[in-house]
Amino acid sequence: MKILFLCGVYADENENEILNNTIGCAEQSANIFQKKLVYGLKKNNYPYKIISAPFIGAYPIRYKKMRFKGFTVPQSEFQYVPFNNIWGIRSLSREKSMKKAIKDYFSHESEEEFLILVYCAHTPFLEAAQYAKKLRPKSKICFIVPDLPQYMNLNEGHRRFYDFAKIFDIKKMYKSINCVDSFVLLTESMKEVLNVGNRPYMVVEGIVDNISEKPTIPSYDNDLCRIVYTGKLNIKFGINDLVNAFMKIDNPNYRLILCGDGDAREFVINASAKDKRIEYKGQVSASTANEYINSADILVNPRQNNEEYTKYSFPSKTIAYLLSGKPVISFFLDGMPEIYKNFLVVLDSFDNFESAIKDSIENENRKKAFFEYARNNLNSKNIISNIVEMSKGIGTIDDTSNIVSVGFDGVDK
Repeated sequence: MKILFLCGVYADENENEILNNTIGCAEQSANIFQKKLVYGLKKNNYPYKIISAPFIGAYPIRYKKMRFKGFTVPQSEFQYVPFNNIWGIRSLSREKSMKKAIKDYFSHESEEEFLILVYCAHTPFLEAAQYAKKLRPKSKICFIVPDLPQYMNLNEGHRRFYDFAKIFDIKKMYKSINCVDSFVLLTESMKEVLNVGNRPYMVVEGIVDNISEKPTIPSYDNDLCRIVYTGKLNIKFGINDLVNAFMKIDNPNYRLILCGDGDAREFVINASAKDKRIEYKGQVSASTANEYINSADILVNPRQNNEEYTKYSFPSKTIAYLLSGKPVISFFLDGMPEIYKNFLVVLDSFDNFESAIKDSIENENRKKAFFEYARNNLNSKNIISNIVEMSKGIGTIDDTSNIVSVGFDGVDK
Protein backbone atom coordinates (compact mmCIF):
# COMPACT_ATOMS: atom_id res chain seq x y z
CA MET A 1 0.00 0.00 0.00
CA LYS A 2 1.40 3.38 -0.99
CA ILE A 3 1.26 6.26 1.46
CA LEU A 4 0.23 9.80 0.56
CA PHE A 5 1.21 12.28 3.27
CA LEU A 6 -0.64 15.62 3.20
CA CYS A 7 1.00 18.08 5.55
CA GLY A 8 2.84 21.37 6.11
CA VAL A 9 6.40 20.10 6.49
CA TYR A 10 9.41 21.96 5.15
CA ALA A 11 13.00 20.81 4.65
CA ASP A 12 15.98 21.90 6.75
CA GLU A 13 17.35 23.69 3.68
CA ASN A 14 14.36 26.05 3.75
CA GLU A 15 14.21 26.83 7.47
CA ASN A 16 16.26 30.03 7.39
CA GLU A 17 14.11 31.48 4.61
CA ILE A 18 11.00 30.88 6.70
CA LEU A 19 12.58 32.42 9.80
CA ASN A 20 13.67 35.50 7.83
CA ASN A 21 10.16 36.07 6.51
CA THR A 22 8.20 35.17 9.64
CA ILE A 23 6.72 37.93 11.80
CA GLY A 24 6.41 36.53 15.30
CA CYS A 25 6.81 32.83 16.07
CA ALA A 26 7.51 30.17 13.42
CA GLU A 27 5.83 26.75 13.72
CA GLN A 28 9.02 24.81 14.41
CA SER A 29 7.61 22.20 16.79
CA ALA A 30 5.04 21.11 14.19
CA ASN A 31 7.79 20.80 11.60
CA ILE A 32 9.94 18.67 13.88
CA PHE A 33 7.00 16.33 14.55
CA GLN A 34 6.29 15.95 10.82
CA LYS A 35 9.94 15.26 9.99
CA LYS A 36 9.95 12.44 12.54
CA LEU A 37 6.90 10.92 10.86
CA VAL A 38 8.80 11.10 7.56
CA TYR A 39 11.77 9.43 9.25
CA GLY A 40 9.45 6.59 10.31
CA LEU A 41 8.24 6.18 6.73
CA LYS A 42 11.83 5.91 5.53
CA LYS A 43 12.87 3.42 8.21
CA ASN A 44 9.96 1.15 7.25
CA ASN A 45 10.80 1.41 3.54
CA TYR A 46 7.20 2.23 2.68
CA PRO A 47 6.62 3.81 -0.74
CA TYR A 48 5.35 7.31 -0.07
CA LYS A 49 4.59 10.70 -1.57
CA ILE A 50 4.66 13.93 0.45
CA ILE A 51 2.61 16.92 -0.67
CA SER A 52 3.13 19.96 1.53
CA ALA A 53 1.68 23.43 1.89
CA PRO A 54 4.33 24.59 4.37
CA PHE A 55 3.24 25.96 7.72
CA ILE A 56 4.08 29.63 7.35
CA GLY A 57 2.22 32.56 8.87
CA ALA A 58 -0.46 34.46 6.97
CA TYR A 59 0.34 37.69 5.14
CA PRO A 60 0.57 40.48 6.25
CA ILE A 61 0.41 39.88 10.02
CA ARG A 62 2.58 36.75 10.37
CA TYR A 63 4.55 36.54 7.12
CA LYS A 64 6.19 39.02 4.76
CA LYS A 65 5.18 37.41 1.46
CA MET A 66 1.63 37.43 0.11
CA ARG A 67 2.17 34.47 -2.19
CA PHE A 68 4.07 31.27 -1.59
CA LYS A 69 5.72 30.00 -4.78
CA GLY A 70 8.30 27.73 -3.24
CA PHE A 71 11.68 28.42 -1.68
CA THR A 72 14.90 29.85 -3.04
CA VAL A 73 16.97 26.85 -1.94
CA PRO A 74 15.93 23.66 -3.77
CA GLN A 75 15.20 20.33 -2.09
CA SER A 76 13.96 17.02 -3.49
CA GLU A 77 12.16 15.31 -0.63
CA PHE A 78 8.80 17.14 -0.53
CA GLN A 79 6.49 18.52 -3.21
CA TYR A 80 5.54 22.07 -2.18
CA VAL A 81 2.31 23.50 -3.55
CA PRO A 82 1.96 27.23 -4.32
CA PHE A 83 -0.79 29.26 -2.66
CA ASN A 84 -2.05 32.76 -2.04
CA ASN A 85 -0.94 33.58 1.50
CA ILE A 86 -3.28 36.51 2.21
CA TRP A 87 -5.18 36.01 5.45
CA GLY A 88 -8.81 35.15 4.85
CA ILE A 89 -8.35 33.49 1.47
CA ARG A 90 -5.24 31.41 1.93
CA SER A 91 -7.06 28.34 3.27
CA LEU A 92 -9.12 28.08 0.08
CA SER A 93 -5.99 28.61 -1.99
CA ARG A 94 -4.07 25.94 -0.09
CA GLU A 95 -6.95 23.49 -0.48
CA LYS A 96 -7.22 24.16 -4.22
CA SER A 97 -3.49 23.70 -4.78
CA MET A 98 -3.41 20.52 -2.70
CA LYS A 99 -6.26 19.04 -4.76
CA LYS A 100 -4.54 19.93 -8.02
CA ALA A 101 -1.30 18.29 -6.86
CA ILE A 102 -3.21 15.16 -5.81
CA LYS A 103 -5.01 14.96 -9.17
CA ASP A 104 -1.71 15.31 -11.04
CA TYR A 105 -0.07 12.69 -8.87
CA PHE A 106 -2.89 10.18 -9.28
CA SER A 107 -2.87 10.66 -13.03
CA HIS A 108 0.53 8.94 -13.06
CA GLU A 109 -0.32 6.29 -10.46
CA SER A 110 -2.18 3.06 -11.20
CA GLU A 111 -2.60 2.07 -7.57
CA GLU A 112 -6.24 1.78 -6.47
CA GLU A 113 -5.61 1.97 -2.72
CA PHE A 114 -3.60 4.49 -0.71
CA LEU A 115 -3.14 5.18 2.97
CA ILE A 116 -3.63 8.94 3.21
CA LEU A 117 -1.96 10.48 6.24
CA VAL A 118 -3.19 13.96 7.20
CA TYR A 119 -1.10 15.93 9.65
CA CYS A 120 -2.94 18.26 12.02
CA ALA A 121 -6.42 19.77 12.27
CA HIS A 122 -6.00 22.04 9.27
CA THR A 123 -9.17 22.13 7.17
CA PRO A 124 -7.48 22.45 3.72
CA PHE A 125 -5.52 19.23 4.30
CA LEU A 126 -8.57 17.28 5.45
CA GLU A 127 -10.64 18.57 2.51
CA ALA A 128 -7.83 17.56 0.16
CA ALA A 129 -7.73 14.09 1.73
CA GLN A 130 -11.47 13.74 1.20
CA TYR A 131 -10.97 14.68 -2.45
CA ALA A 132 -8.18 12.09 -2.78
CA LYS A 133 -10.48 9.42 -1.38
CA LYS A 134 -13.13 10.30 -3.97
CA LEU A 135 -10.52 9.74 -6.70
CA ARG A 136 -9.34 6.51 -5.08
CA PRO A 137 -12.38 5.17 -3.14
CA LYS A 138 -10.51 2.16 -1.74
CA SER A 139 -8.09 4.44 0.08
CA LYS A 140 -8.10 4.98 3.84
CA ILE A 141 -7.56 8.28 5.67
CA CYS A 142 -5.63 8.44 8.94
CA PHE A 143 -6.01 11.77 10.72
CA ILE A 144 -3.03 12.74 12.91
CA VAL A 145 -4.24 15.32 15.45
CA PRO A 146 -1.54 16.91 17.66
CA ASP A 147 -3.87 19.75 18.73
CA LEU A 148 -7.59 20.46 18.60
CA PRO A 149 -8.32 23.35 16.21
CA GLN A 150 -9.92 25.56 18.86
CA TYR A 151 -6.66 25.49 20.84
CA MET A 152 -4.15 25.84 18.00
CA ASN A 153 -3.49 29.57 18.44
CA LEU A 154 -3.28 30.69 22.05
CA ASN A 155 -1.74 34.12 21.54
CA GLU A 156 -3.40 36.95 23.42
CA GLY A 157 -5.10 39.77 21.55
CA HIS A 158 -6.92 38.04 18.70
CA ARG A 159 -9.06 40.23 16.55
CA ARG A 160 -12.80 39.59 16.75
CA PHE A 161 -12.99 38.82 13.04
CA TYR A 162 -10.33 36.12 13.48
CA ASP A 163 -12.37 34.44 16.21
CA PHE A 164 -15.52 34.71 14.10
CA ALA A 165 -13.85 33.17 11.05
CA LYS A 166 -12.29 30.44 13.20
CA ILE A 167 -15.73 29.27 14.34
CA PHE A 168 -16.81 28.59 10.77
CA ASP A 169 -13.51 26.94 9.89
CA ILE A 170 -13.82 24.59 12.87
CA LYS A 171 -17.40 23.65 11.91
CA LYS A 172 -16.23 22.82 8.40
CA MET A 173 -13.37 20.72 9.71
CA TYR A 174 -15.55 18.70 12.09
CA LYS A 175 -17.94 17.97 9.23
CA SER A 176 -15.02 16.72 7.14
CA ILE A 177 -13.98 14.32 9.92
CA ASN A 178 -16.77 12.02 8.74
CA CYS A 179 -14.45 10.89 5.93
CA VAL A 180 -11.71 9.77 8.35
CA ASP A 181 -11.11 6.04 8.85
CA SER A 182 -8.62 6.10 11.74
CA PHE A 183 -6.96 8.56 14.12
CA VAL A 184 -3.67 9.27 15.85
CA LEU A 185 -4.31 11.45 18.92
CA LEU A 186 -2.01 13.09 21.43
CA THR A 187 -4.31 12.48 24.41
CA GLU A 188 -7.14 10.11 25.26
CA SER A 189 -9.50 13.02 25.95
CA MET A 190 -9.41 14.05 22.28
CA LYS A 191 -11.43 10.98 21.37
CA GLU A 192 -14.76 12.35 22.56
CA VAL A 193 -14.31 15.85 21.14
CA LEU A 194 -13.44 14.49 17.69
CA ASN A 195 -16.35 12.02 17.70
CA VAL A 196 -14.03 9.10 17.02
CA GLY A 197 -16.78 6.66 17.99
CA ASN A 198 -15.99 3.09 16.98
CA ARG A 199 -13.27 4.01 14.52
CA PRO A 200 -9.76 2.76 15.39
CA TYR A 201 -7.35 5.18 17.01
CA MET A 202 -3.94 5.38 18.64
CA VAL A 203 -2.84 7.71 21.42
CA VAL A 204 0.75 8.83 20.84
CA GLU A 205 1.88 11.74 22.98
CA GLY A 206 5.15 12.19 21.14
CA ILE A 207 7.54 10.72 18.61
CA VAL A 208 11.30 10.20 18.51
CA ASP A 209 13.58 9.22 15.64
CA ASN A 210 16.57 8.10 17.68
CA ILE A 211 17.74 7.91 21.28
CA SER A 212 21.32 8.66 22.24
CA GLU A 213 22.75 6.73 25.16
CA LYS A 214 25.77 9.00 25.50
CA PRO A 215 26.15 10.42 29.02
CA THR A 216 24.91 13.91 29.79
CA ILE A 217 27.81 16.32 29.98
CA PRO A 218 27.23 19.06 32.57
CA SER A 219 27.71 22.58 31.20
CA TYR A 220 28.64 24.29 34.46
CA ASP A 221 30.91 27.29 33.92
CA ASN A 222 32.16 29.14 36.99
CA ASP A 223 29.40 27.49 39.01
CA LEU A 224 26.67 28.94 36.79
CA CYS A 225 23.42 26.97 36.50
CA ARG A 226 21.68 27.52 33.13
CA ILE A 227 17.90 27.11 33.13
CA VAL A 228 16.64 27.01 29.54
CA TYR A 229 13.26 27.40 27.82
CA THR A 230 12.83 27.17 24.04
CA GLY A 231 9.53 27.64 22.21
CA LYS A 232 6.61 29.99 21.93
CA LEU A 233 6.67 32.94 24.33
CA ASN A 234 2.92 32.87 24.94
CA ILE A 235 1.42 34.39 28.08
CA LYS A 236 -0.97 31.44 28.29
CA PHE A 237 2.02 29.11 28.40
CA GLY A 238 3.17 30.65 31.70
CA ILE A 239 6.18 32.60 30.41
CA ASN A 240 5.44 35.68 32.54
CA ASP A 241 4.95 33.52 35.63
CA LEU A 242 8.24 31.75 34.99
CA VAL A 243 10.14 35.02 34.67
CA ASN A 244 8.53 36.48 37.80
CA ALA A 245 9.33 33.33 39.79
CA PHE A 246 12.94 33.39 38.63
CA MET A 247 13.39 37.05 39.54
CA LYS A 248 12.32 36.26 43.11
CA ILE A 249 15.21 33.81 43.52
CA ASP A 250 18.25 35.46 45.04
CA ASN A 251 21.07 33.43 43.53
CA PRO A 252 23.66 35.22 41.37
CA ASN A 253 24.82 31.93 39.81
CA TYR A 254 21.49 31.15 38.14
CA ARG A 255 20.79 32.07 34.53
CA LEU A 256 17.41 31.94 32.77
CA ILE A 257 17.85 31.59 29.00
CA LEU A 258 14.77 32.06 26.80
CA CYS A 259 14.44 31.43 23.05
CA GLY A 260 11.35 32.10 20.95
CA ASP A 261 8.72 34.68 20.14
CA GLY A 262 5.13 35.41 21.11
CA ASP A 263 2.87 37.79 22.97
CA ALA A 264 5.10 37.67 26.08
CA ARG A 265 8.13 38.91 24.14
CA GLU A 266 8.06 42.52 25.37
CA PHE A 267 7.61 41.38 28.95
CA VAL A 268 10.68 39.15 28.64
CA ILE A 269 12.75 41.92 27.07
CA ASN A 270 11.81 44.34 29.86
CA ALA A 271 12.58 41.73 32.52
CA SER A 272 16.00 41.00 31.00
CA ALA A 273 16.80 44.71 31.19
CA LYS A 274 15.99 44.70 34.92
CA ASP A 275 17.63 41.37 35.77
CA LYS A 276 20.89 40.66 33.97
CA ARG A 277 20.64 36.97 34.87
CA ILE A 278 17.82 36.69 32.28
CA GLU A 279 19.08 36.20 28.73
CA TYR A 280 16.65 36.54 25.84
CA LYS A 281 18.02 35.03 22.61
CA GLY A 282 15.07 35.82 20.31
CA GLN A 283 13.64 33.41 17.78
CA VAL A 284 16.28 30.91 16.68
CA SER A 285 16.47 27.97 14.28
CA ALA A 286 15.62 24.47 15.46
CA SER A 287 19.30 23.49 15.39
CA THR A 288 20.29 26.54 17.48
CA ALA A 289 17.47 25.84 19.94
CA ASN A 290 18.84 22.31 20.26
CA GLU A 291 22.27 23.74 21.05
CA TYR A 292 20.78 25.76 23.91
CA ILE A 293 18.96 22.65 25.15
CA ASN A 294 22.19 20.65 25.15
CA SER A 295 24.08 23.45 26.92
CA ALA A 296 21.47 23.66 29.70
CA ASP A 297 21.84 22.35 33.20
CA ILE A 298 18.05 22.36 33.71
CA LEU A 299 15.20 22.63 31.23
CA VAL A 300 11.83 24.10 32.18
CA ASN A 301 8.33 24.10 30.71
CA PRO A 302 6.14 26.66 32.54
CA ARG A 303 2.80 25.61 31.01
CA GLN A 304 0.39 25.26 33.93
CA ASN A 305 -2.51 22.85 34.38
CA ASN A 306 -5.07 25.62 34.81
CA GLU A 307 -7.08 25.66 31.56
CA GLU A 308 -9.41 23.35 29.64
CA TYR A 309 -7.01 22.85 26.73
CA THR A 310 -4.42 21.01 28.85
CA LYS A 311 -6.64 17.88 28.67
CA TYR A 312 -6.06 17.86 24.93
CA SER A 313 -2.42 18.88 24.90
CA PHE A 314 0.98 17.29 25.33
CA PRO A 315 3.81 19.83 24.80
CA SER A 316 6.21 18.41 22.21
CA LYS A 317 9.09 20.18 23.90
CA THR A 318 8.65 17.84 26.87
CA ILE A 319 9.84 14.93 24.73
CA ALA A 320 12.70 16.94 23.24
CA TYR A 321 13.80 18.08 26.69
CA LEU A 322 13.71 14.58 28.17
CA LEU A 323 15.66 13.18 25.21
CA SER A 324 18.52 15.54 26.09
CA GLY A 325 19.01 13.62 29.33
CA LYS A 326 18.84 16.87 31.31
CA PRO A 327 16.47 17.32 34.29
CA VAL A 328 13.13 18.78 33.23
CA ILE A 329 10.99 20.92 35.53
CA SER A 330 7.36 20.90 34.46
CA PHE A 331 3.82 21.04 35.72
CA PHE A 332 1.94 17.76 35.33
CA LEU A 333 -0.82 18.36 32.78
CA ASP A 334 -4.11 16.50 32.49
CA GLY A 335 -3.14 15.25 29.03
CA MET A 336 0.02 13.53 30.27
CA PRO A 337 0.12 9.79 30.96
CA GLU A 338 0.69 9.08 34.65
CA ILE A 339 4.06 7.51 33.94
CA TYR A 340 5.54 10.95 33.21
CA LYS A 341 5.56 11.66 36.94
CA ASN A 342 8.54 9.29 36.99
CA PHE A 343 10.42 11.31 34.38
CA LEU A 344 9.79 14.95 35.34
CA VAL A 345 10.62 17.17 38.29
CA VAL A 346 6.97 18.01 38.87
CA LEU A 347 6.22 21.60 39.79
CA ASP A 348 3.07 22.17 41.85
CA SER A 349 3.36 25.94 42.04
CA PHE A 350 5.82 28.63 40.99
CA ASP A 351 6.20 29.33 44.71
CA ASN A 352 8.21 26.09 44.77
CA PHE A 353 10.36 26.90 41.73
CA GLU A 354 13.60 27.32 43.66
CA SER A 355 13.15 24.04 45.52
CA ALA A 356 12.38 22.31 42.20
CA ILE A 357 15.71 23.58 40.83
CA LYS A 358 17.50 22.07 43.82
CA ASP A 359 15.56 18.80 43.44
CA SER A 360 16.74 18.51 39.83
CA ILE A 361 20.25 17.43 40.76
CA GLU A 362 19.50 13.71 41.06
CA ASN A 363 18.51 12.90 37.48
CA GLU A 364 20.08 9.60 36.38
CA ASN A 365 17.14 7.36 37.36
CA ARG A 366 14.61 9.63 35.62
CA LYS A 367 16.78 9.71 32.52
CA LYS A 368 17.14 5.92 32.25
CA ALA A 369 13.42 5.37 32.89
CA PHE A 370 12.42 7.77 30.12
CA PHE A 371 14.89 6.38 27.59
CA GLU A 372 13.52 2.89 28.12
CA TYR A 373 9.94 4.13 27.83
CA ALA A 374 10.64 6.16 24.68
CA ARG A 375 12.44 3.28 23.01
CA ASN A 376 9.43 1.01 23.56
CA ASN A 377 6.59 3.46 22.95
CA LEU A 378 7.63 6.54 20.98
CA ASN A 379 9.91 5.15 18.28
CA SER A 380 8.91 6.67 14.93
CA LYS A 381 9.47 3.46 12.98
CA ASN A 382 7.15 1.52 15.29
CA ILE A 383 4.52 4.27 15.31
CA ILE A 384 4.34 4.39 11.51
CA SER A 385 4.21 0.60 11.39
CA ASN A 386 1.34 0.61 13.91
CA ILE A 387 -0.53 3.23 11.86
CA VAL A 388 -0.27 1.07 8.75
CA GLU A 389 -1.38 -2.05 10.62
CA MET A 390 -4.27 -0.14 12.18
CA SER A 391 -5.42 0.91 8.73
CA LYS A 392 -5.38 -2.57 7.25
CA GLY A 393 -8.65 -4.40 7.14
CA ILE A 394 -10.77 -1.34 7.88
CA GLY A 395 -14.07 -1.57 6.08
CA THR A 396 -16.35 1.34 5.42
CA ILE A 397 -16.95 3.74 8.29
CA ASP A 398 -20.32 2.12 8.96
CA ASP A 399 -18.76 -1.35 9.14
CA THR A 400 -17.21 -1.37 12.61
CA SER A 401 -17.55 -5.05 13.49
CA ASN A 402 -13.80 -5.71 13.38
CA ILE A 403 -12.49 -2.41 14.72
CA VAL A 404 -10.30 -2.18 17.83
CA SER A 405 -8.86 0.70 19.79
CA VAL A 406 -5.10 0.93 20.09
CA GLY A 407 -3.38 2.48 23.11
CA PHE A 408 -0.22 4.54 23.20
CA ASP A 409 1.93 1.44 23.56
CA GLY A 410 0.61 0.02 20.31
CA VAL A 411 -1.28 -2.94 21.78
CA ASP A 412 -4.96 -3.73 21.67
CA LYS A 413 -6.92 -2.62 24.68
